[in-house]
Amino acid sequence: MRATTLVHERFAARATAHPDALAVVHGDQQIGYGDLDRRADRLAHVLRQQGVRRGSVVMVHLERSIDLIVSLLATLKVGAMYLPVEPDAPGHRVARYVEESGCAAVLTRHDTMELFAALPVTAVAVDGEPADEVPAAPVRTAVDGTDGAYVIYTSGSTGAPKGVRIDHASLAYLCDEINARYGIGPADRVLQFAAISFDTSIEQILVALLNGAALVLPDHLWAPSDLADRLTAYGITVMDLTPSYWRAFLSDLSRAPTDLAVRLTIVGGSAVHAEDCRTALRLMPRSRLVNAYGLTETTITSCTMEITPQTLPAQGPAPVGRPLPGTVIHVLDDDLQPVPPGRQGEIHISGLGVAHGYLGDAADRSGFLPDPCAEQPGTLMYRTGDVGGWTAAGDLEITGRADRQIKVRGFRVEPAEIEAALSAHELVVDTAVVPWIQGTETKIAAYYTAAPAPDNVPPTVTELRAFLAGRLPAYMVPSAFVQLPDMPMTSNGKADLKALPAPDSSGTHAAPAPDDAPEKSGRLVERAVAGIWRQVLDVERVEPHDNFFSLGGDSLKAAQLLAKLRESLGILITQIRPLIRLLLDDATLRSFAAAVESARAGMLADDAKAVDFTAEAELGIPIRRTPSEPASWEKPAHILLTGATGFFGGYLLRELLTSTDATVHCLVRAEDHGRAMARLQKNTSHYFQDDLERYREEGRIRTVPGDLAEPRLGLTEDKFDRLARIVDVIHHPGGLVNFIYPYTHMRAANVEGTREIIRMAARYRNAPVHYTSTMAVVSGFGTAGVRQVSESTPPAHADRLSVGYVESKWVAEALLLSAARQGLPVAIYRAADISGDQQTGAWNTSTEMCAMKKFIVDTGMSPVAELPLDYTPVDCFAAAVAHIAGSRLPQGEVYHLTNPGKANVSVLAERLRAHGHEVREVPWAEWVERIAEIAVEEPGHPMTPFAPLFIDRCSTGEMSVAEMYLETTFPVFSRHNVAQALDGSGIAIPPVDTEMLDRYIRYLTSIDFL
Repeated sequence: MRATTLVHERFAARATAHPDALAVVHGDQQIGYGDLDRRADRLAHVLRQQGVRRGSVVMVHLERSIDLIVSLLATLKVGAMYLPVEPDAPGHRVARYVEESGCAAVLTRHDTMELFAALPVTAVAVDGEPADEVPAAPVRTAVDGTDGAYVIYTSGSTGAPKGVRIDHASLAYLCDEINARYGIGPADRVLQFAAISFDTSIEQILVALLNGAALVLPDHLWAPSDLADRLTAYGITVMDLTPSYWRAFLSDLSRAPTDLAVRLTIVGGSAVHAEDCRTALRLMPRSRLVNAYGLTETTITSCTMEITPQTLPAQGPAPVGRPLPGTVIHVLDDDLQPVPPGRQGEIHISGLGVAHGYLGDAADRSGFLPDPCAEQPGTLMYRTGDVGGWTAAGDLEITGRADRQIKVRGFRVEPAEIEAALSAHELVVDTAVVPWIQGTETKIAAYYTAAPAPDNVPPTVTELRAFLAGRLPAYMVPSAFVQLPDMPMTSNGKADLKALPAPDSSGTHAAPAPDDAPEKSGRLVERAVAGIWRQVLDVERVEPHDNFFSLGGDSLKAAQLLAKLRESLGILITQIRPLIRLLLDDATLRSFAAAVESARAGMLADDAKAVDFTAEAELGIPIRRTPSEPASWEKPAHILLTGATGFFGGYLLRELLTSTDATVHCLVRAEDHGRAMARLQKNTSHYFQDDLERYREEGRIRTVPGDLAEPRLGLTEDKFDRLARIVDVIHHPGGLVNFIYPYTHMRAANVEGTREIIRMAARYRNAPVHYTSTMAVVSGFGTAGVRQVSESTPPAHADRLSVGYVESKWVAEALLLSAARQGLPVAIYRAADISGDQQTGAWNTSTEMCAMKKFIVDTGMSPVAELPLDYTPVDCFAAAVAHIAGSRLPQGEVYHLTNPGKANVSVLAERLRAHGHEVREVPWAEWVERIAEIAVEEPGHPMTPFAPLFIDRCSTGEMSVAEMYLETTFPVFSRHNVAQALDGSGIAIPPVDTEMLDRYIRYLTSIDFL
């Protein structure tokens, strides 16, 4: 049954016969069969010129792209073996693959060539045009079925990955036999979904291309909620998904049923549940459903099952069907004897797809055994480790694992490899890794004991997750980390896996033992808190181990929750701050309810570890004073802008587009470019008459999907590096704004995000960084008794700031000023209140200033207090920042970009009365008491999220946080740098007067906010 021609030969024949047929679609790029074949031939010649020969290994180090398909075909054409590696694979793992496989060449991109400079391998960039002298004629290589076609690395039982070599005959056999069941042809569009390092990707690519179909490559991992739209947009008719992703897709599809063109759905890689199959057959009645089963060692797919309602069991896993012709499946007992139908045994696979072992370790062949039933001597069978049996109908079903291997999202994971990586952490002693079943999904749980740390602080879950992320593929990083005081052991000294406690729902602790008789008072409090959760979260049911944020909670709902708790359970004001911290640290109902019970007794201490702000502000990034290619800041070609989907960021985007000729790259928290641009457009069109459409059409607005809170801004290393190479100026107003979260929960976005911005700016060009900060960073001077600060006053008194957001901005400033001292051009713009558009009055109503106006109108109460209205219109602020950035190279200057003509809240009260609102002035204490009351009475009121600022005491305990900002306490500040920089610019900040306030009141009234 072995194919007579090899896969690359069959592809070439297909391309010759149908050169104009569409072969591959990738985003807005596409290529026909003829052009794809010619590009592969030219690259094959390049490989041959680099010394690649029959039997060589070629690593393909590329993201999913047309270049990757070209590289796969070129590798096969030159007689070499294809070794796919994800570009974000850890460097040490890539180096191991190169060494162990004897890799002759690496196909990669220009911007990742340097990763291979120190390795004994030739790197070839595929993202440029080959030299003219490179021929396009077909490459002739004497390859037969016994030659290797590809190498795939799988998780290793010894703690190291193992390379599996599959020969050409096995690959050609698979492509023939699997399509006899799938029936893919020229009319199909096939989704290439599997990860490139997963061997299913090879099946998806080659079966499509050998049979004349068009292969559709996603330009990123589509979210399950987006899949239906993508399937329709690309006209996809065949898709092959992992069960977990498929299950999530079905869940979304059930909420919004869509008539799809998909005619064949393949699911495989781990257990497929019968109930999910029934759902799929109901929601997608026009699509065949096939359950596929196989392993890397047996050439991807060995067995398939056409799923129909009649073939499904009442519950449990769906059967995987019958083997391909040429494949034999044995279900054997411990003595390697066949078991009868209805009995369970270990599954062994024999036949034409079985590999001959692993690379690098000839002795590691324990899974490959002689097939006692084979007619031909020397035939091997592979011991899969899966447990299952034959049904009465003659179909194979899988019921579990005989060994410790875990299947996660289709990837086979060996716990020993994760244990080995986790044990490499200096503060980890014993480790154990086991599967963690949540609902119908299999996840990974890691258990560990910690070494005595110097300061007795064990590693955090975040630290361990980051540590493993640098050493393992993403799918191998555990979902749960549980620290144990001691590792349970068996009598023979091994970890007792059966004695490990189950993780709790947060995945960070051991679940509590069942408690049949909890304290009556504790149970009553838990029930009361659960009731409040149901109201705030608008859910019908809350279980003890449910997580507040997993149920849809956010910072606004957290504020509403705390307000309701104060009303319902009599929580003291002094207990609110520690309750917030505990909610963020452990948001499960049972843990939070226990904290609430302590808070009711006034016994909850805010024992959060004090932050060492000096240590937090250590930069740790080298800055070159004289970069080889300095940024062109005067006439920038490329500007990076963060926060463009925010109020000020949108105006700054418009200003940068009108005042420069640069392309503005906007970092947007989104899954893809389409969603990022949609967020950007929604923001700008909300505030502007002009929605910047002209600039989008000119290509001057580019979105960069990412996240300030993630390493490298959420970008891949090559994307981060590409931006660093071209960016001339960076404007950084973006960040997380929240007035109740502690510093530890603001740090990732606001501090580490700024550190990544500095890293990008300093990597090649010393691009100037223009940072938007807040005047609140000097509030600590006031409570320290310092009455005056200037723009050159060094930052100090971080321990007195009392608000996590402000603390994070203080540290970010300190990082930037440290970078400036080392030679990075930096400017910092401190804002008091960025107010509405000076022309239209358009304002971000989620700000404290807008919330306060609504509160005054709704209650008819305004405070008698030295509460300043220091408003700088948003368009004026943006114009000032853009002007300063374009007129001088910064050297660490700070600009107090505030209003020299500020007013008092009493002027606002007078203007509100002039607009027909009844407003009386009351003492500060009475006004604050009313804030606390309305937060309880109306948890959805815009003022509720800001109530803790007026209620909580500052760090010194002498006043509330809000009182730190009254003019009786807040230091007087100068604005010399601003006056000098704007002199002669024509930019004037209008005073806070009747005209300005009336404009804002009219706008807020027109949108029914007031």
